Amino acid sequence: MPFVYKPSLWGLSAAIVFIVQTVIALQDSRWQDSAMWGLLAVSFLSKYLPKLVVFGPSAAMLAVATLIAGGALFLSDAFRQIGG
Repeated sequence: MPFVYKPSLWGLSAAIVFIVQTVIALQDSRWQDSAMWGLLAVSFLSKYLPKLVVFGPSAAMLAVATLIAGGALFLSDAFRQIGG
């Protein structure tokens, strides 16, 4: 198995997209959105850095953090769209 494999590359590219979304939200002064995007970016970066994938329990914990951040971002967006 090579050291850097495809899921790790996809995860790191997703983390870069989340970092860009964080910067965009910060420029628009949307602090809650930028915090959510930032949490998602940090959790993706931590999870998909190839050296951290070796440690099973930390990777599982970061996967849960990624799911929580993604769910919070989804709910925040859903409530904003429902509210008007």
